[in-house]
Parts: sequence; structure tokens; C-alpha cells
Amino acid sequence: MRRPIGQVKKEIRTLGLDTCNPRSVVGVIVRGGLYLDGVVSFPHAQNEPARNCAERIIELKYFPELRAMMLHDPKDQLDSKLLERVTKLPTIAISKGRPRHGRSYRVFQGKLGRIWVKTRLESPAFGKIFSVSWTIEKLPEPVRIAHLLAKQGVPRGPPMR
Repeated sequence: MRRPIGQVKKEIRTLGLDTCNPRSVVGVIVRGGLYLDGVVSFPHAQNEPARNCAERIIELKYFPELRAMMLHDPKDQLDSKLLERVTKLPTIAISKGRPRHGRSYRVFQGKLGRIWVKTRLESPAFGKIFSVSWTIEKLPEPVRIAHLLAKQGVPRGPPMR
């Protein structure tokens, strides 16, 4: 069972995760598309990476305020369904181009372009989250910032609790 998303407010807290860094999963907590609340980094786990990542997300000090999670995972290293089941957060997997293993992805056409998404969220809530968090560029802010930091190689610090 997923936590209810309720009303999508202007400053909804969203966790953006990116797996483009070979050593770690980089995450950012964003309020709406305007404010960066925090940056987190988890080392890649060899066995059960999605469960390990989900357990670390639950330990975050921001977890009680999170309402949704966006995942940019071009190589399909994390199982978005398992992340959603363990964290009970609605999860939106995002791809800039047509995904390689894209059986359940669908195209979302926003004001700023087209992206491929995979989610179990209903269309109205999903559309509202994107309208609030997608302000510039080709990706919504949570995953765009996480992707930039992952590509730069964010140093691993102590976990935020």
C-alpha cells in the first residue's frame, strides 16, 4: 500500500534519484521546482540494490515530508516497483529517450518537451507533480539536479538523518 499523495501543493517535497554515477546513487530533495532542501548519496550495493536504497531513503530525516520519488535510471539498476513497495512513496521512473527495456513506459508531453515515464500514479496527480516540478530543461528538477551531481561525482559524506 502506498502513502496517499493527497493534494499536490506548490512546494511538494520530491526525492530525485540518479544512478549514472558508477560508485553511488545520488539523491536530492526538492520543494516544488524552486528550492533544494538536501543532497544525499548512497553507495551502490552489489546484491539487492533497490532494497538497500529504499532502506536508506526511509532513514533520511526528510522522509516523513516526502510525497513522491523520481528515478532516473538509464541502465535499470534499481527496481522502481520494489522502491515504491518498501518506501510506500509513489515512484516515477523517468527516461529522456526511449528506454531500452521500456515495456511499461509511456510518453508524457509537457510544456517543456517529451519524456518517457513509468508510474502507477493516476494521471491527474502525476500531471500536477510534473507541472510543479518541471521548470526548465528536459528533465524535472529533482532528477535534473541529481543527474548533474551524479555526473560531477558527488563526494560521499555521512548519511543525513
